[in-house]
Amino acid sequence: MKKTDKEINLTKKEKKIIKEQIYDEIKDDLTIEISKSILDEVKTSLNSEYKDELKSKITDEIKDDIKTNIRKEEHKLSRGKDLKIFRLYIYIFLLLALFGFVVYKLYITNHLNVIVPDNIKIPSIKVEEQTTTKTNTSEDLVKKYSYLMDNINITDSTLLTGQNKMKDTNIEERLKLAYNNLKKDQISIEGSIYIISSDDLKDAYNKLFSLNDYKETNFSVNSLDYKYSSKTNSYIAISNSKEESSEYILEIENIFEDETYVYIETITALKKNDYIYNINNLDSSIVKYKSGTKLSKYKSNLSMNRIVFEKESNTLYAILKI
Repeated sequence: MKKTDKEINLTKKEKKIIKEQIYDEIKDDLTIEISKSILDEVKTSLNSEYKDELKSKITDEIKDDIKTNIRKEEHKLSRGKDLKIFRLYIYIFLLLALFGFVVYKLYITNHLNVIVPDNIKIPSIKVEEQTTTKTNTSEDLVKKYSYLMDNINITDSTLLTGQNKMKDTNIEERLKLAYNNLKKDQISIEGSIYIISSDDLKDAYNKLFSLNDYKETNFSVNSLDYKYSSKTNSYIAISNSKEESSEYILEIENIFEDETYVYIETITALKKNDYIYNINNLDSSIVKYKSGTKLSKYKSNLSMNRIVFEKESNTLYAILKI
């Protein structure tokens, strides 16, 4: 027993040698294990940081992609909306243009009723249906009444574009019509000075109208401004412009009558510089006028009037736009 104890009692030197031997034996394994442990820890740390960085990077890229896609979609929607609005404007413009063209055609062909404010009363002629006999123009009616139009010489469109009873027009308009019925020798021309007798104008006035309301009044006609002079009982005008070559043509289309009135319906046009115009549209001519040209051929492009005469006195009662 003592021998055994003696055998395990080692000196410090011996213990040191044994430790060194043991250390040498386990050093490689321990180094590998420690290195592996450190490497695992570093790897774990790097993996975590890489994952976080990668996650952050991917998240940013996804956000950028989403924003880009949203902008693209918004741009597409915006373009689509703008295109629809543009198309809508085009459709509206075409509809307005079509509407304007239709109204224009109705107007120049005299098929568009004139809109008048409520406070303006349009004179009208009331004719009892049972006493009116309307027929197509016959040779008998033409022979009997067409001469009435010989006294109607209109020099401006005012009377042709409304509903005009003569008693409701101003006297200046009536004096124009009377003046146009004067004979050439009743108008004295001395250079640029025109003189007409008030008595001659009065006679022409009373033959044309049954109003008995002649009054010396200044008036203008054919670019002449006539002024009445009580000293000479005459009208005097000075021509300051060249008269334009134009006249209104009223071609008889139909005649009918009743017990009181004669109605002469006419196709109406303005002849200006050898061309025919619709009186409601002087911007473009319809056709070049030649002697014997029939307005009935161009009726759809012209306006119409109804000239009304009193049968008893054969005087002008009204000029109406149809």
